[in-house]
Amino acid sequence: MKSDYLKKYIISSYILVWALIIFVAGTASLVFHAPPVIMWIVRNLIAWSPTYLLLIGWKHFRPDETRRVFIKRCFSGKVKLFPLLCSFALTFGISVLALFLFSAVMGKPVLSYINFGIIALPLSIFLSFTSGPTGEELGWRGFMREEFNKRYGFLKSSVCQGLVWCFWHTLLWAVDSEFTDWRAVPYVISNIVVITCMTVLMNIFLEWHNNLIYSVLLHFGFNIIYVFLEADIGFFVILTVLYLVITPIVIFVRNKTAERLSKNDDSGERKIKE
Repeated sequence: MKSDYLKKYIISSYILVWALIIFVAGTASLVFHAPPVIMWIVRNLIAWSPTYLLLIGWKHFRPDETRRVFIKRCFSGKVKLFPLLCSFALTFGISVLALFLFSAVMGKPVLSYINFGIIALPLSIFLSFTSGPTGEELGWRGFMREEFNKRYGFLKSSVCQGLVWCFWHTLLWAVDSEFTDWRAVPYVISNIVVITCMTVLMNIFLEWHNNLIYSVLLHFGFNIIYVFLEADIGFFVILTVLYLVITPIVIFVRNKTAERLSKNDDSGERKIKE
C-alpha cells in the first residue's frame, strides 16, 4: 500500500508546532517570564518548525528525491524585480487599505493604530522577516503545494493548502490573541478567509514564477504591519471583505492570462504545421 506522505507531513507538523508552543513557548513565558524580545525569538524558532520537520524527516515524506534537488526546484524560477515588488505590495497594500478604511469608519487618525513598541524598528523588521515568511514557505508552498497539486486542480489545491496552513495556527488563536470574548468568532473567520485567500494569491505568483522568494515576500508583506498594529476587530472584518473582493479579481486575471497564452501557443503550433 502506497504511503500517504502528505498526510504524514500535515499531522506531524500539527503535533510538532503544538508541542513547541505548549512546552517551549509556554515554559519561556510562564516559568522564566522571558522579556518580549526573547519571546519573539522563541516564536520565530517555532515558526520554522515546518522546515525543521521537512528537512530532518525528509526520507519519511519524499523518499524518492534528494533534499538538494527539491530545494533547487523550489527556487528555480527567475527572480524579476517588478513581480517581486508586486508580491510584497499586494498583501501589504491590502492591509494598509483596510487600516485606512477602518480609521475612516472610526473617525481616528491612521497613526493612532500604529505602535512601534519598545523593540528597535530594524530589529522588529528583521524578526518579522525571519519568522513565518522565511520559516514556513519551504514546507507549505514548497512540499505541500507540490503534493496537493498532484491530486487537485489549481483552485481546490490552493484552498486545501490554505485550510491546512490556517488551522496550523489554531492554538495561537487561543494563547496569543487579545480577542477572547465574542470577537474571537469574527477573528477566527477572518483568519480562515484571509489565510486561504493569501494561499491562492501566493500560488498564482508561484505558477507564474516558480520561486519561493515570491511567496516569502508576499507573506512578509502581510505580516509586517501586524508587528505595529493595534486595531480592534473591525479592522479584521474590513480586511476579510477586501480579500474576498480582491482575490477573485486576481483569479480572473490569472485565468484570462492562461487563456491568452494557450491561444498563442495553439496559434504558434498551427503556423509550424503549415
